[in-house]
Amino acid sequence: MKYYSTGVKVMDDMLNLRAMYFLYGLSFYTMGIAIAFQYRSYSSFRLAYSLRLLAAFGLLHGLSEWGSVFIPVQAPYLDLISIWKAVALQRLLQSVSLFFLFCFGTKLIFDSRHRNYWWFTLPVTAFASWLIQFGFFVPLLGTTVLAHWLLISESWARYLLALPAGLITAYGLFLQIPEVKRMNKKSVLDLYIAVASFVLFALSSGLVVPEKVGWLSKIINVQTFREYVGLPIEAFRTATAFMATWSISRILTIFDLEKQRQITESRRVEAVYRERERFARDLHDDVIQSVYGVGLELQTTIPLIGTDEKGAVQRVNAAVKRLNEVIHGLRTYIQGLETPDPEYDLQTWLVDTVERFREQTGLEVELNFQLNGYALNQVIGVEGWQRQVKQIVREALTNVVQHAGASKAQVNVQVKADHLIVTVKDNGKGIGEILDSSRKHLGLRNMRMRARLLGGDFQLLSGKGAGTSLIIEIPFFYEAKPAVKGEPGYGEQN
Repeated sequence: MKYYSTGVKVMDDMLNLRAMYFLYGLSFYTMGIAIAFQYRSYSSFRLAYSLRLLAAFGLLHGLSEWGSVFIPVQAPYLDLISIWKAVALQRLLQSVSLFFLFCFGTKLIFDSRHRNYWWFTLPVTAFASWLIQFGFFVPLLGTTVLAHWLLISESWARYLLALPAGLITAYGLFLQIPEVKRMNKKSVLDLYIAVASFVLFALSSGLVVPEKVGWLSKIINVQTFREYVGLPIEAFRTATAFMATWSISRILTIFDLEKQRQITESRRVEAVYRERERFARDLHDDVIQSVYGVGLELQTTIPLIGTDEKGAVQRVNAAVKRLNEVIHGLRTYIQGLETPDPEYDLQTWLVDTVERFREQTGLEVELNFQLNGYALNQVIGVEGWQRQVKQIVREALTNVVQHAGASKAQVNVQVKADHLIVTVKDNGKGIGEILDSSRKHLGLRNMRMRARLLGGDFQLLSGKGAGTSLIIEIPFFYEAKPAVKGEPGYGEQN
């Protein structure tokens, strides 16, 4: 009965150890997977530069520890040599994983100290020293001392790799505290837990060895630990693995926070860019056109001097009034605000624009407004669309005066097939071909962009000696959408 109870206890201990090996391996394997999915190569966070090494450690260390679970399961189906080869492969995989942890810690320290040269020297030296010793297992295959030699090899792997790798990693993580504190104070506690977990990893996996290979191992080894503590070292290692995986996984959330901040900053920069583009467009279409109108008005005043003093004074006063309006507009732009437009309907707006051109330039402009009572505000969903149409017409008439050499112009506004059609024609010299000159002339580009913001189609038709026609077709039930980077009109939302 006594032997039976002892046998049952041994079986229970073996099952418990296998369960702990499985959970221990699962913890680090999970950490490796979490890092692999959360890794951000573009991150400015210093820890990101080394995380691939920590992921490699987690994945390989998890696989090596699972060897302690699956090799005994497969032992009845393998010959003795195959079993020892599998154990040797497990030892090699375990040491390679510790080598990656060693690399992670040293690189983290060197990056923190801004020294990026020869950081791999120490881990490579330690791993090479262990590998030379490990290589002696090959001549021992088939001998009775192979098992003892593999235990000695594992002990040296823990002394040479696990102990310094755990301590160096803990110190490297500790150096990240100031940077983490600047980014997210809540993650500092997780970082402290990670530091503590790797210190415990260094002590439990690096100091407690399975075989006596020196004076220190005679004091601290697997057997003496269990005698003094009453629990197997595997229990502490499993707890350490859980703590390390939990804390590192929590720290990884800082990359999501960083990404969110980058998105916020990108949106802020885009908003600034769009505002600058809007100011540039409106300054061109409002202020420059107003100054141009003042210049034309002053030019027409020169012939009146000496012949019609009263008319000249009136024109000068009108020019001064226009200049005051320009100054007011510039002050408003400097304050970052858009000049408020009167709440006119489209017809009133266009009548005012056409009348100004007649007075300032003497150009004969005919306005045909054929909407027949359409309630356009209910079918065009873009806020401020009337202002966009007004600016298009204004820019088109300015081009007629500056470039076409025309004596007459015509502005037609009508509805056709669920579209608002705006046409500006002149009897000038023409351009000679159908143009796509949005990249050559700021005025044409602005008109095209304004049409795009309204969801409309922009056409510029011209024939030599046959004048020029500008046609804008604006669809009903259109809501403004942000421009796509790389497309015409990007950054032009108004």
